[in-house]
Amino acid sequence: MTINSMSFLLFFLGTAVVYYLPFLKKYQWAVLLAASYLFYFFTGTDNFIYILITTITTHFSALALSRKNQQLKEYKERCKKEEAAEYKERIKREKKRIIFFDVVINIGILIFVKYSNFFIFNINRILNAERGIELKALNILVPLGISYYTLQSIGYVLDVSKGKTKAEANLLKTALFVSYFPQITQGPIGRFEKLAPRLFRSHKPAWQNLSFGCQRILWGFFKKTVIADRMNPFVDEIFLNFQQYSGFTLFLGCMYFSIQAYVDFSAYMDIAAGYSQILGIKLEENFMRPFLSQSLAEYWRRWHITLSSWFRDYLFYPLSISKPAVKLSRMGRKYLPARLAKLVPSIYAMFVVWFATGFWHDASWRYILWGVANGIIMISSMCLSGKFQTWKEKLHIRDENRLWRLFRRLRTFFLISLLKVFPAADSTGNSLKILKHIVTDFQISFSYQAWFPGLIKNYLAYILFGLLLFFAVSIRQEKEPVRNYLAKKSFALRWCLYLIILCSVLGFGVLGTGISGGFEYAQY
Repeated sequence: MTINSMSFLLFFLGTAVVYYLPFLKKYQWAVLLAASYLFYFFTGTDNFIYILITTITTHFSALALSRKNQQLKEYKERCKKEEAAEYKERIKREKKRIIFFDVVINIGILIFVKYSNFFIFNINRILNAERGIELKALNILVPLGISYYTLQSIGYVLDVSKGKTKAEANLLKTALFVSYFPQITQGPIGRFEKLAPRLFRSHKPAWQNLSFGCQRILWGFFKKTVIADRMNPFVDEIFLNFQQYSGFTLFLGCMYFSIQAYVDFSAYMDIAAGYSQILGIKLEENFMRPFLSQSLAEYWRRWHITLSSWFRDYLFYPLSISKPAVKLSRMGRKYLPARLAKLVPSIYAMFVVWFATGFWHDASWRYILWGVANGIIMISSMCLSGKFQTWKEKLHIRDENRLWRLFRRLRTFFLISLLKVFPAADSTGNSLKILKHIVTDFQISFSYQAWFPGLIKNYLAYILFGLLLFFAVSIRQEKEPVRNYLAKKSFALRWCLYLIILCSVLGFGVLGTGISGGFEYAQY
């Protein structure tokens, strides 16, 4: 049962009816918990134990940290400043042990189920070369959404430790926060202080929530079925048979994959956010028109926002002020110019973050290379920012110049697309071969086969129609929310547009789902 399937739609309708029963108003959160666990049960029972372990360790770790915070607060109120400082250090050590326990358990589960075979494969390469020994691969099914709910749970524990949010006393409510069913497959990765109150409070049925929710679900289905799923076969054709195509076609394939991945992932977010809005629950936005970005750094502020902000807040900032960062900074002051020496802690933290980001996406070297490549480009941009500014001044280039902004957007899109060669290829070796092919055999051609290999022309018309509408909406969205814009229009015009989109889904879209709903990011 996947979020874009008929079975899920029926499941959600049943949940919504029960959810809004008047006598269950105070227990709506319990209805959501029951629905979430039932949904997770339907996806497979073998890995149910993992989400239970995460829930229990998260709940009791948060409670223990909350007690430590309270103990410290009470001690400060009744003791001298010197004594309180000493007590604070002791509490700090105890909190670190609690956090260490929680992180080791939950990251340990994630590593075991998701990365065991990656480590076994690489160990085998060493053992085979030296001793002829081979370890057997483990037959493990990666639990649904584990990469997302693990980060969400750890973020909650760290926020409690810092005093940013209070620990939830009710274990069942913590379970709902971890397992809320519309978002569990692909996020967004929620923060407890924002998501929890929306999940736990009672909501009244509202026409605007129903209307806006259905609009967004329909828009998500349009993006998924008319654009992403129509593009999928010929994008696969390019990368699975890359030896047959020129570097020009392969570079086009990178751009196609970049567009397809964004439309696919954002379609899921639209559908999940739409279902949630019908229930009166607002999910955090995960995308903000990333293809309008003028730099790679801006792109990552607009793309997968909740993941980027998670790594920024819980990994980048702590790493940049950690002891290794301080030591590297001291070394940098000895050998580097002052301006670069100041950047050493940020460079160190950014490199680790991007390595971790690549590894989080998938247990493969091609994703690690993708992450490291992103990090190197952003570090280089940060180090050379002064030079870039000097060149701009000499060339009299202004940031508000439209042609300059267009150039920067195209440059960023081409760079993003080129980096997509790593996730698009089926192996690290093939991704490097494709890159080499792009550089050494870039022969521009205007033949249909070079531009759209294996794509039926009728399907191309569907895709172009979908993309035209998609980009028109994206550009409009930069100015104001499209739903607010449509609300100002006549009833007839609005419903004409809704019917066009619905007919497009039914007439042009690829209907039907696989085990993960066919969503690109469900595998992560």
